[in-house]
Amino acid sequence: MDRTANRRRRRALTGALLGCASLAATVSAAATPTPVSAHRTYGPDRYVTAAQLEDPARDVAYVVTGRDFPDGLTAGALAGTPGRNVFLTPREELPEPVRAVLGYYRRIVVVGGEASVGDPVMTWLQRNTRAELVRVAGASRYETAARLSATGFPAGVGNVLVTTGAAFPDALAGSAAAAKASAPLLLVEPGAVPEATRAELVRLRPAAITVLGGEGAVSAQVLAELQATTAAPVTRVAGRDRYATAVAVSERFFPLGAPTAQLASGVSWPDAVAAGAFAGRRSSPLLLTPRDCLPQSVNLELERLAPQVLQAVGGDVTYSAAAARRTSCGAEPRTYLDELPAPVGNAAFVDSHAVLGGTFFPRSVGYLTDPRNSEHRTWTLGGAWSTFTATVGVADATTSGLSSRVEVVGDERTLATYDVAAGRPAAVRVDVRGVQRLTLVTTSSARTADPADRDAHTVHFGDAGLR
Repeated sequence: MDRTANRRRRRALTGALLGCASLAATVSAAATPTPVSAHRTYGPDRYVTAAQLEDPARDVAYVVTGRDFPDGLTAGALAGTPGRNVFLTPREELPEPVRAVLGYYRRIVVVGGEASVGDPVMTWLQRNTRAELVRVAGASRYETAARLSATGFPAGVGNVLVTTGAAFPDALAGSAAAAKASAPLLLVEPGAVPEATRAELVRLRPAAITVLGGEGAVSAQVLAELQATTAAPVTRVAGRDRYATAVAVSERFFPLGAPTAQLASGVSWPDAVAAGAFAGRRSSPLLLTPRDCLPQSVNLELERLAPQVLQAVGGDVTYSAAAARRTSCGAEPRTYLDELPAPVGNAAFVDSHAVLGGTFFPRSVGYLTDPRNSEHRTWTLGGAWSTFTATVGVADATTSGLSSRVEVVGDERTLATYDVAAGRPAAVRVDVRGVQRLTLVTTSSARTADPADRDAHTVHFGDAGLR
């Protein structure tokens, strides 16, 4: 049958089914490398959010100010061990959710001086808990970090993570990495190594030093000073921005992937301090994102990590539901096909996600194709839309040899045709003004893979939607 006749056959099939009930129920989603969306954890404020991330094995509690970030960075690294937790507090009074649990701890470490965590907090802890109570503080954030390191790490550590104490983003991802490496996290000035940090490095005698952040955060001069302080090799882990730096940290410290992954805001530090400790206790990386979306580098790193559980920390003010759904930064606003009434047709399909041509698409309609037939589904548009957009293709990692001819049909008229295969997706932008019914048709080749591997015979319509 020639191409024209074959096209007429598919049009006739589509037309005969436009008013029919669905001939195939939606198939439950197959196992995918990562969850499509993240579970969010948050409370009404930063103090409650941190308390909600508490590990139930209560051994050591680190109490730090919720008003500034430096003390929480190093404490978060130490609290990334099972049985340890970090809690945030205002200067004058412990929040009630924190008071409710601190009495169960064997040891409580108040981090920072009286200007950060006031004497009223210490007095309450002395009167209302039986814990061993200590305050760890220095004359500066750098000295406090060094003294805190000395309470948790003997000499001869395998690695020390070093980052700027002048800004928080690079250090946030470092807390989870430090816990994974059983390493302290020390702070430096952007252009110099403080004496307290230098002395702690000499005491620790590390086998390696890892600097987090680019030269704008930690200068080349600081790297030279660190190299001169110990015999340990010094390496830098950095990306073009805070989000890419967190990805680079994840790649360095979690090269084989991770069973879980944590997400937190890269512009609001309080939730991320507690999230870093939480991630450390689960041997998970902490990745940073903007409030409303995920950069491509973050989404692609999640695909590489292939976690079974994905968790975001923060409510709508700091971490939106759109980010939790892994919406790509820069994606055009649209109404996605999965937001329309259920379509009809013979294609078994899944709501999923895919990497097509090196780009991650978090909201994809996937057709589970069969080379014996053409698959189709029809959505009712009612003439209400002007443009249909998608990226259609076979997932990059697919090795089955699957290829497919894809047709976009509007009211029984072919609007566009694309030939796709793994690594060869097609960008779809079709004028659908006046179209009442939109049908997507796939005609796929044979494949050479286990039929149980659904992605081996799935054609994805990445982020398919209407404007």
